[in-house]
Amino acid sequence: MSRAALPPNSDAVPAGTVDLLAPERLDARAAESLARGAVDALADQQRAPGMPQAHPTVEHYTPLFVALGAATDPGAAPRTVIDDVQMGRAKRSLEFA
Repeated sequence: MSRAALPPNSDAVPAGTVDLLAPERLDARAAESLARGAVDALADQQRAPGMPQAHPTVEHYTPLFVALGAATDPGAAPRTVIDDVQMGRAKRSLEFA
């Protein structure tokens, strides 16, 4: 299996390769969806390119929806507390109103 770092705006991953930027792409897409309040777009992330590399199992992604449901003001954009990439893994912590 080969590895490839694709241009930032590319979703096309050649067959048989691993997109090394998949976690960063997925994180950026989720952050943009959160900023717009686009919960449907967040739910659609499961089909997003790079999802298997970024979140191989759903229990790493679904807590976001639990936090959204527990927010006292679901229409308010969350505040990003941590936004980091370490060892190729995107890490984002959010604070909800």
